[in-house]
Amino acid sequence: MSELKVDFFFVGFPKSGSTTFYHLLKSHPEIFSPDVKELNYFNSDHTREFQRRLGGDYFQLARTQADYAAFFQGPPGRLVGDFNPIYIFSEEAPRNISSYNPDARILISVREPVSFLRSFHFQSLYNMIEDEPDFLKALGLEVSRRAGLNIPPYCHNPFYLYYSWLVEYRQHIERYVDVFGAKKVKVILFDDIMADETKSYREVLSFLNVQDQDFVPPRPDRNPSHALRFGRLRQLVFTPPIKKWLYTKTPRSLLPLGARISQRIFKKPQEKPFVSKANIDRLKLEFRSRVAELQAFLSDKDLLDRNLLSLWDY
Repeated sequence: MSELKVDFFFVGFPKSGSTTFYHLLKSHPEIFSPDVKELNYFNSDHTREFQRRLGGDYFQLARTQADYAAFFQGPPGRLVGDFNPIYIFSEEAPRNISSYNPDARILISVREPVSFLRSFHFQSLYNMIEDEPDFLKALGLEVSRRAGLNIPPYCHNPFYLYYSWLVEYRQHIERYVDVFGAKKVKVILFDDIMADETKSYREVLSFLNVQDQDFVPPRPDRNPSHALRFGRLRQLVFTPPIKKWLYTKTPRSLLPLGARISQRIFKKPQEKPFVSKANIDRLKLEFRSRVAELQAFLSDKDLLDRNLLSLWDY
């Protein structure tokens, strides 16, 4: 069982089309991906921080390579894919993945930084790793949070709160290019997914060397904006000892059902709070140099030939 190798990894960014592509690719008859996503097996640096903070309450669904492989036992002959958009922020995941499968292909989706941060902050409120509901105030807390202050009690890895670091796109992508080489990495723009989902899908199929590139998948769940309801109940369920007990006692085959039930209970549709154009423009000015660096890097590596400064109105 432990000899199975995953063929491709969708490593990030979160809130940038990963859920869409999970459903699109998973539905293809030549591709297999398990119903349980984000196993957090290769981001060992994140794991150590979780262990340090949680101690005996820490748990991991896949602790060994055999555990990991057990999630990917699908029909023979299919390409196997792992979707974990948090891997993009891990210093150690690229080399860990390469040690496991040096021939793996890497998929990375990228979203305009301010739009990404707004969506990530809103999702973090739902996940209870953020407790400042005001987006701009949350950005302003980064300095104190880097000093270990104002960390929400359910945030067990503070890098989630280092918003300016999250959009250091070039450094995050470069780690994978350095390890795998540009030819094994495909960068997808969230803008292109939204503009022409089918075209983006077929480009990814071509990159993965899938034979049937005319297959039409069902329309996927786009993971629309949502907020948290029944917060006190969710806090109880996500108290570390209780969460560990639930995950370790639930049969693996029932974990996807448990996740769907949790979403039905705790999610409520809600749009992200308003942010004025003046504040968006101010943030774009702050991030402009990073977008320029990303654009130059992607062009130099033949990963993307687009004017991101123009596309994203910088």
